[in-house]
Amino acid sequence: MNARLQHPLLLRAAGLLLRGRHAGDGSLACSDAVLAALPHTLALHSASFADHGAMPERHAGAGAGANCSPALVWTGLPATATHWLLLVEDPDVPLAYAIVHALAWGPASVGSLAEGALSRAPLPAGVTLAVNGLGHAAYDGPRPLPGHGPHRYVFQLFALAAEPPAGLAREALMAWLRTHAIARGRLNGVFQRDWRGRPLTPAIVASA
Repeated sequence: MNARLQHPLLLRAAGLLLRGRHAGDGSLACSDAVLAALPHTLALHSASFADHGAMPERHAGAGAGANCSPALVWTGLPATATHWLLLVEDPDVPLAYAIVHALAWGPASVGSLAEGALSRAPLPAGVTLAVNGLGHAAYDGPRPLPGHGPHRYVFQLFALAAEPPAGLAREALMAWLRTHAIARGRLNGVFQRDWRGRPLTPAIVASA
C-alpha cells in the first residue's frame, strides 16, 4: 500500500469517518447457507482469550502488536475427517467483504497449534499456510483502523473429508468447502484501537 495512505493522521481520520461501515457477518465463510447448515460440533479454544473476549496485544498485527498467532486447540473432529481447515476473518472492516487474516490446514492427527506456530518457520509437520487477504502466506494479526470501534476476528474451523489442493485461496475456497467440509466450529476474538492507534485494554473492550 502507498506509504502516504499509511500516514497515522489519514488512518485516524479514516477510522472515525468509516466507523459505522462494516462488511457484516453475512460475508463470513461460516454464514454461507451450505456451510451454516453443517453440524456445529467442533470445539475451538485458545488459552489467550475466551470466546468473544479481547485478544492480547501480542496477537495484533505488525504496527499494533507482535503479530504472534494465538495458541489454538480443538476437539470433536468426526471419525471420517481426514483434515481440518482454519480460516480467520474480520467482518468488521469497512469493506464489502470480510478480510482474511489467516488460512491454514493440516491433517486430522494435528489437534492444536502452539502460540506463534503460524507466525514463524518451520510450520508444524503437515500444516499448510495459504495466502491471506493481504496477499501474504502468513498470519496477519488484528490491526483495525484507529477509532473504528471493536473488530471481531472470527476463527472458523472446518472438518474436511479430503485434503485441500495446493494453492487454494479465498476466491476458490467457498466452492471447495461446500463439497468437502463435514463439520464446523468457531471462536471469536475482539481487538480495538483508540483514535490515536493505541490498543485498548480488555476491560475497555469488554465494556464498549
